[in-house]
This record gives sequence, structure tokens and C-alpha cells, in this order.
Amino acid sequence: MSRTLLKNGYVVTVDGGRAVHPGGYVAIDGATISAVGSAKATPDAAGFDQVIDVAGCIVMPGLINMHQHHWYTLFKGLADGYLLEDWVTGFLLPLAHRLPEEGMRASSYLAAMEMLSTGTTCSLNHSVTTTPPEMVRATIEPQAELGIKQVFAKELRCKTAGNPNHPFTLDEALGAFEDEYRQWDGTSDGRVRIAMVIESNAHWVTAGMTTEDLICRGYELARKLKIKITDHIAGGTFSLEKGFLKYLRETGRTDVRYLMQLGLLDPTWLMIHGIHVTELDIEHMARAGCGFVYTPSSESIRGGGIGPFASAARAGVNVALGTDGPMVDYSVDMVEQMKVCTLMQHARHLDPTRMPAELTIEMATINAAKALGLDHEIGSLEVGKKADIAVFDIDKPYVGVKHRPISSFLYAGKGSDTRLVMVDGEIVCRDGVVVKMPDHGKVVHECETIAKRMLNDAGLQTRLEPAWRLHNIGR
Repeated sequence: MSRTLLKNGYVVTVDGGRAVHPGGYVAIDGATISAVGSAKATPDAAGFDQVIDVAGCIVMPGLINMHQHHWYTLFKGLADGYLLEDWVTGFLLPLAHRLPEEGMRASSYLAAMEMLSTGTTCSLNHSVTTTPPEMVRATIEPQAELGIKQVFAKELRCKTAGNPNHPFTLDEALGAFEDEYRQWDGTSDGRVRIAMVIESNAHWVTAGMTTEDLICRGYELARKLKIKITDHIAGGTFSLEKGFLKYLRETGRTDVRYLMQLGLLDPTWLMIHGIHVTELDIEHMARAGCGFVYTPSSESIRGGGIGPFASAARAGVNVALGTDGPMVDYSVDMVEQMKVCTLMQHARHLDPTRMPAELTIEMATINAAKALGLDHEIGSLEVGKKADIAVFDIDKPYVGVKHRPISSFLYAGKGSDTRLVMVDGEIVCRDGVVVKMPDHGKVVHECETIAKRMLNDAGLQTRLEPAWRLHNIGR
């Protein structure tokens, strides 16, 4: 097994004691971390196959993106001006119905390249489309090839009143899901994991897309397989006509309370967005132990609001961080997301102490790993854990002086400052270039070609026009 030594870095471990080692080191033996420590304890270079001097860099656990929709990268930059509800009906659904297998595969490559080149080593891909076996394969294989870890959350859908054309009954859908789980979970030396998507929110239930039977039986299967369920909740605009308030008024209960009433809310669930959760919802989530995932720039770009995540963290909820898909929010740079997380929470609470940089880093590392049930493997730099490591060069003029490197990095650094990214001890990205697929231009061109064809087929080619023409800006 190869042995690697990273030395002279500002090592942010996010371990149980939150140790930080200026000028410290990380020793890697094969796929795992064998030692972490201070500058004075740095081992001799002898015995290591490679020694990498990371002076001027911050060394962190690989970042974990807890909410992504990989194929959305095909349509980055085209959703300006949409409220979420209008975006779903007028943009997402027409395109989702036209997504070809080669589009799923090309976008999966591009998504992995973007994440790796900005320090993300693991993501949860929340499926919003119906994915037959060939689409599941087209999603998983490119990411596995490039070496990034992935949790593919496959949708659980079936023939319902609101989804009459689905090919499966609920029994058949449960069986098909379990088949995909058996085929993929744990493959690529454990870098591929499977989770489940159940959309239990009031919008989906009221529309007849999801039934109580589907929610309950899906939960039973997830518990049997010991996997997580990811669920969009309490999102969208605060609107009586078509947003969150409309469904709250019609149903008389919040999305969190619904799962509580069904007796299902527990650590199995990853609750996404949650812009409009109540204080009582937060108490329920803290007591139940479910994960709560914040996507701050996604909420703001759609005008949805600012979720109460600092309050949730204070109440004891395990809060984590994601980006949403690049068709909703154009960046999946988790460094940028950490910065926006802190800024948004300070703006919501008018209090610059509510979301310190250190807590935001926890949300993108150890908290995310806990939410996935993988904190025994990833999320911190500790002996025996997988060597998933992101090294960022902070010796940059725009970072400037580094009296407190963590704050300087979070507020002034960029994900594109990656010098080195490792997954299971293997260097998968160096100086922003993904090792196993350096020709990103070819991938981008393929994605653009496929996307333009889909836009034409959906009658959405006008979205390619500059915003001045679309929205009469400045005229």
C-alpha cells in the first residue's frame, strides 16, 4: 500500500476535540489516515512513498455536499427570475421528461468534476426523475470512474392518482428499488452508497404523487436496508396561492408534523430545505434525531426565504449543508456555500455570533457524515478514518493576511483554490484538474449540445436570451 505524508499545512481536523495544528501533518497509509499531529511531531520522510509539502495551505476533511441534483448541471444559468413553483412547472418538468441517457451520463461526469475541483469528496444525489436501471447506471458509473464518493438517493415512486403513467405498482416499485440497492450499494470499494427519496411534503401528497401507503412502506424498506431517506420539506415561496401557505392551509399540518403523526420521524430521515419550519417542528426534529440540510444560496436565488438553521443547531438538531442542483442554484462550490450559510444566518438573526465559521465547517464535514451514518468513516481527519482530504491554497492575494486562517479561508477563499483532493488516500484532483478526466472542455461541450437540444424540444430556447430581453431589466 502507498504511504503519503502531507506536511507543513494548517490542519483543521474537526475531530472530537476540534484540534487544529498550524504547520501540522497528516500521514496516510493506503486508504486510511494513520497519524495526524502538530509540526513538532511530523514524522521523518523516510518510509513514505510520497511527501507533499502543503505550506501555505489549509488541510481539511473532504467536504460533503448533502443535497445535489447532478443532471441539473446541464442547465446552469437559465433559471433567473423564476419563483420555485414556477420553476418546477415551467422549467424542470418539461426538461425532465426529455432527459436522455447520454445527458444523464455526461452531466454526471461534469458534476463530479465540478465538485472534486472545489474540494467536495462526497455528495448525496437526490433523484427527482423516474430512473430505470439504465439511468441509474448512467448516473453512478461516471462518478465512480472519477473517484468521488456518492450517495445515490433513488426515488420511490409508483402508479398513483397523480402519477397514473408510472410503470410500477407500489409492490413492484419496492421490489425494483431493492434490486437496485442490491446491485449498487457498497460497490467501487464502498464509494457508492444507496439512499431513498420519498417526497412526503404536503404539495406532493395533495397532488396525488405520493400516498400515505407509499410513505409508510417505503420507510419500512429503508429501515430494513438500513439506509437514509431524503425528503424536500417546507420549501418554496410563502404564498397562499401556490406556495407553502396554500398547502398548510389545506392540510392543517406542517411537513414535519405529518411524519410525526405517522410515527415515522427518526434518524432515517434527511429533511431538506426547511425554509418555513416552525419552532415546534425544530423541537420534533431535535427529539427524533433526523438530519436537517441547509441549501442557503438556493433559497435566496429563488426568493424563498432564509431557513432557521442557527436556531435548529442551537436546539440540538444535527444540521448539515448542501448546494441544491446547478439548475436551481448555479454553484456547487461548498466553500462558497459555507460562506453564504454564515452570512444568511447572521442576516436572519441580526446577530453576528449565531453561525460562526467553525460551525459552518462542521455542517460541511462531520455533521454531514453523521447525517449519512458515515461518521465512523469520513467527516474528520482522525486515525483509522478514510483519507478523504481537501487541501486549499490560501496563500492568495485575495485571502491576504491570515491571522485566523479558518476565518480568512471561509470568508475570502474559494473552492477553486484546491491544490489537492484525496479520496480513500488516492489523489483524484490536483491544482483543480481531475486526474482521471483532465479534458473538461470536451465534457462541457457535450453537455451544452445535449442541453440545447432538450431546450428546443421543450420550447424553452428563449431562456438562452440575455436577461435584459427576458425581464426588461434597465428598460
